[in-house]
Amino acid sequence: MKENEVDMKLLLSLLAICSLSFADSIPSTYTNPSTIRITPEAPTPEPDNVQTTILFPRNGEIEGNPVTVQIRLLGFPVGTMSDFPRMKEIYNDPEGQSLLIFIDNYHPFEIYNSFINALDQSNIYYDLNLSQTIPYDLDEGMHVIRTFPGRSYGESLKNPMAYQASVFYIGSEVNNLDVNLNAPYLTYNEPLETLTYPEGKPLLLDFYLSNVQLSQDGYKVKVTIDGTVQRILTNWTPYYIWGLRSGQHKIRLQLLDGKNNVVPGIFNDVERIITIE
Repeated sequence: MKENEVDMKLLLSLLAICSLSFADSIPSTYTNPSTIRITPEAPTPEPDNVQTTILFPRNGEIEGNPVTVQIRLLGFPVGTMSDFPRMKEIYNDPEGQSLLIFIDNYHPFEIYNSFINALDQSNIYYDLNLSQTIPYDLDEGMHVIRTFPGRSYGESLKNPMAYQASVFYIGSEVNNLDVNLNAPYLTYNEPLETLTYPEGKPLLLDFYLSNVQLSQDGYKVKVTIDGTVQRILTNWTPYYIWGLRSGQHKIRLQLLDGKNNVVPGIFNDVERIITIE
């Protein structure tokens, strides 16, 4: 065999090996827009007596690290399964229903356990005191706490009484955040960065809206998946995301105004990296 033929075979072998290595390096999260569907789903029925009250940190007060959050939750048990068909359709947290607490734009931490202060004879009325220390230190200045209860499969309760938000300060009263709790804003809920979701099931897309209503020609929510899939949502309802493969994915939610501009505020353009296995 001639020397140049040997060199050519060696070169082709090296190219084949490089091609395989390159193929292996392509992330499994590569998203084909044609395979992704986002479908609106009917909200889970909600009781009308659920109420959330932030007891601590008190609105406007100056605190120091660490901060222990105290919430009063009426009419909604935590740590139990949400007995609705949706629990079999999507990821269902084995720890049950929870109270979600958002500090600024950090991903939420959840409370699953509480002391029952009152329970009526029919075992359907709950008056719970929930308490947990914020699991990270906060910088000096302004901070925002938002909270609402969620089903075991992640869906937020959307009764206005079930949601509350307030401002507090660490160290000194410095308004260093672009936050106006009286203006329109959204709270990104699901999917969460802290969970791993099973491949083959739809993924819950859920958010909470404050001071705003969605419509075709008014405010909207834009969802972007992996920078390639974009949808405009005009109804405040849970959604299912279908067709995401195993790996990591970027989910971005933006609140848009009637001219399709992002509404000002740190909560109105949020991106999370989620994992599917």
